[in-house]
Amino acid sequence: MKKNKAIQMVTIVIVFSIFFGCMKSYGRFTIDDQVTRDVLSGVSDPQLRYYYSGRDTMPYAIIGIDRAYDIHSPYWIEFDPEPDRLKKMSQKIFANIQDDAYGARMISAQGKSIGVWYSTVFSRSVRVDEKKKTVQVLFVNPENDNRPGW
Repeated sequence: MKKNKAIQMVTIVIVFSIFFGCMKSYGRFTIDDQVTRDVLSGVSDPQLRYYYSGRDTMPYAIIGIDRAYDIHSPYWIEFDPEPDRLKKMSQKIFANIQDDAYGARMISAQGKSIGVWYSTVFSRSVRVDEKKKTVQVLFVNPENDNRPGW
């Protein structure tokens, strides 16, 4: 009986350690109307590198990431956020799920602003590796009928 209880306790400790260890690198999104206004009017932040996912004529999402971080993903394509291009891309954002795109700030687990997000997609996450200075932005692809995205 004591052996089973000890195994259960060790299992619980391992599960919680893994769970909380993984959680500490995930950030959050905070909706920010100023980000929406800036993207729609073609205003970019020179401290950020801009990327889009999807087609440049109808992106799923547009993000700006602090230049101190890198994104290693074939799904995010860096682009020059020249005002007319940023305006045009933001006005053509993919809108299958809902029509109203929104802007948000991406905040690291430590509370640091690491970038901006603009999209109609609400199912998304951001993971930051402070040691490697990398960011991973994941979301459900809106054209995949709720199948896992990237």
